[in-house]
Order: sequence, then structure tokens, then C-alpha cells
Amino acid sequence: MVYIETTTDDLIVLNPRWLCSEVLGKLLGDRSHLPSDGRLTATQLTELFPGMDITDSTTLLTALELCSVVSPGSAYQLSFRNSLPLPGDENRKLRRAPCVGGVALVADARSHLRHVFPRVQHAIWNSPAIEQPTEWKGGMRFHRSSGSALDDLITVRISTEGDEDWIRVVSCGHNPQTLYESQESIVATVIRVIDTCCPGVYLQLRALSPRDIKDAERPVLRAYSAREVAAAQLEGRGGIQLSEEEDEETLVDVLAFGDEELYSTLRPGVDLHVSEMPMYTRCRLAALLDPPHPQGRDWLLLALGLGLGDSVPRLDSQDVAALSRTVCLLALWSSDQEATVRRLLDVVRRTIQRPDVEEALLQLMPLCRPATGNQEPSESRGPGSNHVANAECNHSNRNRRKSSTASA
Repeated sequence: MVYIETTTDDLIVLNPRWLCSEVLGKLLGDRSHLPSDGRLTATQLTELFPGMDITDSTTLLTALELCSVVSPGSAYQLSFRNSLPLPGDENRKLRRAPCVGGVALVADARSHLRHVFPRVQHAIWNSPAIEQPTEWKGGMRFHRSSGSALDDLITVRISTEGDEDWIRVVSCGHNPQTLYESQESIVATVIRVIDTCCPGVYLQLRALSPRDIKDAERPVLRAYSAREVAAAQLEGRGGIQLSEEEDEETLVDVLAFGDEELYSTLRPGVDLHVSEMPMYTRCRLAALLDPPHPQGRDWLLLALGLGLGDSVPRLDSQDVAALSRTVCLLALWSSDQEATVRRLLDVVRRTIQRPDVEEALLQLMPLCRPATGNQEPSESRGPGSNHVANAECNHSNRNRRKSSTASA
């Protein structure tokens, strides 16, 4: 018996052999009987599974995240079977847009995200407000409806470059605010799918060059790393450049689609509260600072630099050591309203003098975050409580599979 969890009605397959041979075998085996674009009509789907009602087959395939309903009763999309090349009009559409921008989500190529990308396409197909989608192997393009007009055109593509997998989200349109909101929504969808399929894979966010997007001549769009953006924010610079031979691009263009009003509502990554640091960043700092350092430049010196010397006995207890002294230290410090990433970097530079710790902070820092109505840090209950355990639990919940199977 196979139990399949869905967002609506859960499914139970009584015969796992049938599921593997008659369903998955036909889809994952010989591709000659399937269209090259992965688009099936209701008739083709019925011929593929003659013993199943079309409603049952589409419900099962959708639950397995293998099939997207393009038009109920008439058209269905199998993204993992799409072998079409990139459309030739891609660059021309981007060049005509008044507002352009985008981000890249980058991971180690050993993660093999290309094999997971059809699940990303499936998730986008089933996202709200998607209009006129066009799909090809390793990418898709679609509009995000804004009121009665289709203002936002978004392209999502994956490529492998050297030892990294890149998922680029390129947005163009007329309204910077809706472009930014659409971009945030798609990025959240991509991260959720990758967290579900590949728990533990970290996607580093980089900002695409608007100039490269506008020029539409480069086959590979370049990006600014989180470190480069953070350095500009720390130094109070309004511009950033890809190389010394090229002119600067403003942070307004790079992060906010060229809109000053939108940019004013974004909080720089260096000014975020430490409670907003991703768990991956905290774990990376713990890996660097928890082990004893030959010169004492570890979590203990960080505690002194943060003014938490009185808390060292509690942080040095066995219960806290079983979690992470560094993570618990940051959780304790987060009760300070002024505990920002900028202050943490300053303490690391002045007190610890560990270039590897500083580099980890700069490389893994968020680019920026939208301003919220309530930016007060949540009250920390300090080490010895389950504050850190709750954070790790929340991270695990985000990694939980949307569709899970249990066999008996």
C-alpha cells in the first residue's frame, strides 16, 4: 500500500507494483510515445492509461507532481518530458521592457538541480496568477497578471556553469512594485521546491545585472554576489560594478528595478536583525566558531565582544554544547533590538579577527528584505530554553515534502 499526501484529498494506492509499472513505467520509460513538448491532450492521456478514468489519472499524476493541468479536460503538461530548445525571441522581449531585473539562486553542481527543475516548473504552473506560460527544457516564461493587464513577464531558467547550478529568475515589465512582489513569490516557490526535494542544499541568492538583461547580447547573464552587495552597503556606496573596466550600476537598479520609492522600503542585508539570519548562516558560523581555536578566537571571544561575558557559564554547559554554543549565543544576543548583522560584523572584525568568519557572514548574507510594520525582535529565552530548537524545527518543517509516500 502506498499513501500519497496531497493538499486536498489524500490518496491510497493498494497495488504499488501497478503504480511503478503501469503508471511511472509508461511515463519514465520510452519517450517515443510522448510529444516532445510534454503537452498531452485528454485523448492522449486516456490512451496512455486506458484502464483509468481521466479524473483519477490526472489527480494521481498531479499529486506525484508529474503533471500540471493546463486546461481541465483538454490539455495537460508533463514538464519532465519537455525537450524543446530555448525560444529564439527570448532576448528581444527583455530588451523592450522599461523595467528589468532579476536574481539567481546558485548551488553546488553536485546537487544536480537540473533533475529537480521539472518539479519547479510544476510548482510554477500551479501558482496563482500565472498567465500564458511557455515552457521548454530547463526553463519557462509566463506573465503575472496585475489587475486586468498582463504587465509582468518572468523567465525562470536553469543552467550548469562550471561547478555551480544556476536558477535565474528574470523579470521585466512596467511596475517595479509588482515586479518585485512577483520575483519574491517565484523565488519563494523555487526555494520551497528545492528544500522539499533536496533538504540541506543551500541556494545562495545573487543579484543579476540589469545592464546585461537590457543589452540582451550575453548568452549568460552575470550576477553580483551577496558579498559584493554587502560591501557596497557597508561602505555606504550607491553603486556596484562587475569589473573595473565597466561602469557602475546603482543598487537602486540592481535591487529595486530602478525605482527609488521601492528601494527606500527595502532594508539592506547588513542592517537586518540577527534573528533574521538564515539558519544555514548560523550553522556555518557554528562550524567555524564552536571548535576551540589555538588563539582563543572562537565563540568565547565572540561572547565577550558582544558584551555577554556574564552568560559564558550558561553557554558553556553540556546542554548548550549539545546544540551549539555559537547558535545559542546569537539567540541570546537577539534579545537586543540593536543586534544587527552590521554590528556582528564589526565585533568579528575588531574582536575575533577571523577572516574566515567575516567572509562567511558576507557571502551568506541576504541581499535585502522588504520593510515590515513590526521589526521588533522576538524575545529570546536564552540558552537552556528551546529557542534554538524551535528555530531548527521550523527549518525542518520548511524542508518537509509536500507529497510524501509511506508504504506498508
